Amino acid sequence: MCKRLEKWSGPLCPLHKRLRLFFCSIGNMTVLEQVKSVCFNANIENREGLHRNVLNGLKALFAKGGYKVYLEYPIHFKSRIRKSGDWISRDGNLDLVAIKKGRKIAIEFDTGVRLKFKSIEKLFQVDADLCIGIIKCKSNRSGSLDVNIERFEQLIEEFGNLKKNVWLIVLSEKIVCKV
Repeated sequence: MCKRLEKWSGPLCPLHKRLRLFFCSIGNMTVLEQVKSVCFNANIENREGLHRNVLNGLKALFAKGGYKVYLEYPIHFKSRIRKSGDWISRDGNLDLVAIKKGRKIAIEFDTGVRLKFKSIEKLFQVDADLCIGIIKCKSNRSGSLDVNIERFEQLIEEFGNLKKNVWLIVLSEKIVCKV
């Protein structure tokens, strides 16, 4: 399911061109390209400050582009208890939501190897035009990208056929993947 796109310096794909028309904000770069720029320029060795630094960089980026930016945006969502399989209602927060002219961008960032199930659940249930999951993912284990994609696929199956614009950004590998 993952359509692995270019590393940071690769050419634009047709999907990016569509995003450019829909999400144009600062200069000629798409929102996704701008988010990549902030993420891929972060010092991933500084684990303690990584989450804060990336989110502050994204907040500044969106504010400069005229977006109203919310850190820790509250959301009510359904979540599956993994051991029992039961669904529960939860209250939580998205790391960042940016809104401009009725368009909403939602971002969840986990500094570990995998995006948490609840982070993906929030992205799938938020009313947003563009959803981005960001992970640090520096691991000696091979297949860590595959594990993350499998999580997305599992939740897509659980939620039904979702028609969402969802992307995964892997900082350590400088990969952007359409989910």
